[in-house]
Amino acid sequence: MDRSAPTWHRTFLLRRFLPLLAVGLLASGPAQAQTSPSPETPDSVLVQVDELRGDGRFQKAISRLKTLRREYGDDVEILWRLSLTEVDLAKTLEEKDERKPHYRTALAFADTALTVDSTSAHAHLAKAVAEGRIALDAGTRERVQRSRAVKTHADRAIELDDTLPGAYHTRARWNREASDLNFFERAIVKTVYGGLPESSFEQAVRDFKRAIELENVRFHHLELAKTYLKMDRTAEARSELQTVLELPAREPFDQQYKTEAQTLLEELE
Repeated sequence: MDRSAPTWHRTFLLRRFLPLLAVGLLASGPAQAQTSPSPETPDSVLVQVDELRGDGRFQKAISRLKTLRREYGDDVEILWRLSLTEVDLAKTLEEKDERKPHYRTALAFADTALTVDSTSAHAHLAKAVAEGRIALDAGTRERVQRSRAVKTHADRAIELDDTLPGAYHTRARWNREASDLNFFERAIVKTVYGGLPESSFEQAVRDFKRAIELENVRFHHLELAKTYLKMDRTAEARSELQTVLELPAREPFDQQYKTEAQTLLEELE
């Protein structure tokens, strides 16, 4: 915990920054690969791994990826998949202490991926997701620093590949949560911790809509609905939640998203 701020500031900001840094919680997106594999790793092998992820068989996917790493070395295509799959696996665990090692491992894989290829959009996305996860159990100053990293790497991923839906989703959630801080909270963050980049609910909406254009799945519609609720745009939120219920299943966590959407709809009645 950061000791440079008064105790009430630390307690207050830890509570407020939990959702802000949670942009990495569901930011890995669907498991499909979005780029072509590197020449060193056979396309067919990575397709098999992506299918395992898409089916929710995360542990088996990780084992396969680790075998590939032993065979082909530090290939960026293997490393960013390892990072995101570690986060996927952590999402299936109930205990925080069980999840934490997977977050650390995910961050290490993302860092190695960026060392191998700093121009990989997926590596930057993996870094953004892992930073958000690690921040959940950090002190306030570290939370703020990692929040900046989430934004930086999501931006960079989009610069490198403007067709990567997970990057738009991650940046959208960052904008939503950062914009949800009130004037007083922003003043504390700026004075004590140096502030955050500019954000807006409108940018969050634009990014979620772009993610949906690229990949029409429940994940994006649910978070867009939550953004509309923050903006008091109830009719649009209800429409997005209804879409979550109607879309066909495509992702391992689809039932979770559907249940959450149903709960939110009932609360709007």
